[in-house]
Amino acid sequence: MEKGVVRSVLDVVKTVVVAVLISMVLVLVFALIVKATSANDTTIAWVNQGIKIVSVLVGALIGFRRGGKGGWLKGLIAGLLYVVTSFLVFAAISGDFSAGALSWTDVLIGAVVGLLCGVIAVNVKKSAKNT
Repeated sequence: MEKGVVRSVLDVVKTVVVAVLISMVLVLVFALIVKATSANDTTIAWVNQGIKIVSVLVGALIGFRRGGKGGWLKGLIAGLLYVVTSFLVFAAISGDFSAGALSWTDVLIGAVVGLLCGVIAVNVKKSAKNT
């Protein structure tokens, strides 16, 4: 394999791992907050989507820190892999692997957020070098 391809694959894997770990921490903190308060289902759904977005963004900023090319593609792949990986991790924790827990909305949001965060992460590094 070409060195650039290996680097890109490692960047994507790092992004997904970091994003899933961040999600696990944020979900745990949010679960404690929900237990202490009386949050409704709508609030929980919105916060869960926010946790996914923040996790992918921070994961991309860390994973794509070296910059490079193809941020949109690496981000898109990382976003999709994050959705699948986080589904499997949280399904394993809850013991519920029903396909209904993974929606097309989650897949679409993961793809779009991953794509955007990949572009942002690659360009943030470039602009930081220029200053």
